[in-house]
Amino acid sequence: MKSKTVLRWLTLLAVLSALCLPVPANAAAPESEHAAKAVRLTEIDPDECQPFFVQTRIMEITRERGTLVVAERELREIDAMVGGKRLKTELLGLDGKPEPAGAFRVGQYVKVEGFLHPDGYVAALVVQKIEKPVEPKVKYAPVEKSKKSLRRSPAAVRSN
Repeated sequence: MKSKTVLRWLTLLAVLSALCLPVPANAAAPESEHAAKAVRLTEIDPDECQPFFVQTRIMEITRERGTLVVAERELREIDAMVGGKRLKTELLGLDGKPEPAGAFRVGQYVKVEGFLHPDGYVAALVVQKIEKPVEPKVKYAPVEKSKKSLRRSPAAVRSN
């Protein structure tokens, strides 16, 4: 347990020191939209995360970061070794065959399985296109008819 704490502090210190380093004067901002690196997770601790499953529409796609937004959560691809097992995001079409990330569009319905990270993003294991889910039609009976069937006759009330 102590080694995890020490590792977290070392990671935090490394991040803070990287943020505090001066930026060279010749470092320019990326000029093309593909210059920004895609967000791909290379390590994750499943014990810190919760299982995540949703069937919904794609709200937003950020091609330069390589992320999708569904159910107001950013989906990040994962390619990591966890407990000796390789976890890698699968992007699938309607038929269950692999598809490139560019094949997904805003408004398409998808099924997403993965891990909800405490920082709010989802480490996606499976992102699959699906047909629009069919919502069951519910028939509602008028209130007066349903109340009448529940009423008891005055004679039945007096006999109790």
